[in-house]
Amino acid sequence: MIAQPLTQIFQLLFSNYRGPILITYGLTILENLFELLYPFAIGMTIDNLLKGNYATLIVLAGIWLIHTITAVCRNLYDTRTFTQIYSNLANTVVLEQSRQGIPTSQIVARSALSREFVDFFEQDVPRMMTALFGVVGALAMLLIYDTQIALYCLLLFVPLIALNHFYAQKSLALNHKLNSQLENEVDILAKCHPEKVWAHYKLLSTYRIQLSNASAINWGVMELFIVALFTGVLIRTVSLPGVQPGDIYAITSYVWNYRQGLDVVPMLVQQLSRLQDIAERMQLINPSLST
Repeated sequence: MIAQPLTQIFQLLFSNYRGPILITYGLTILENLFELLYPFAIGMTIDNLLKGNYATLIVLAGIWLIHTITAVCRNLYDTRTFTQIYSNLANTVVLEQSRQGIPTSQIVARSALSREFVDFFEQDVPRMMTALFGVVGALAMLLIYDTQIALYCLLLFVPLIALNHFYAQKSLALNHKLNSQLENEVDILAKCHPEKVWAHYKLLSTYRIQLSNASAINWGVMELFIVALFTGVLIRTVSLPGVQPGDIYAITSYVWNYRQGLDVVPMLVQQLSRLQDIAERMQLINPSLST
């Protein structure tokens, strides 16, 4: 469950910048629709090319061109939109924290950390949308080819949920320790005691290594289940009656897209844990959102 301070900051940012954020997310959705079409279009093109038919190749090139134009427009708009949002948020954080009498060293740290909320809207939410398209869209397309393969994919949710439940608890605890140490950085560097400076950076390294280790173990264990999935999918695919080379390509591509969508889950768990801890420190609560 997402803590209340984090929910309030999300609501505050979205309510203040609803229009620009929805435009960039709309472009992201359009991009993902094109991505969802690629395996199907390429598979069909392969089958038609083997028959000497080049018509679908033109369709594929057209999809690719429109997708490219959409991606360029989104990137140009994203940069301008989220740079302005961060500028406004950092200004609000500094003024609000100063009013509350927070020490300058902590204000400096929290101002920098506030960038992560903007990064969440700019980078993590689009990744979540891409992952959702990769998972739900891939499952929908796989149902067209074979129901049993889609069921194989659904079974991955069992280890995914179990692994990330424990990973979320570990990540939240480690991010709390890391952010606490970062808040003391200005004071430690200002006093410049060699032993304390060394100990500070040693602790930062330790927490980051522990976060990386937890992420790597989570990913590694999940990969074992994914290897089993791909093995089962490949055996099932080649045994389908009347299967064509294009069908094999499309099925394996959609399963790969499904796998990439699931890969986003640990990253999202880690980022939300970090943001939850930052939100509780910032105490940036809009009165109109308070309960």
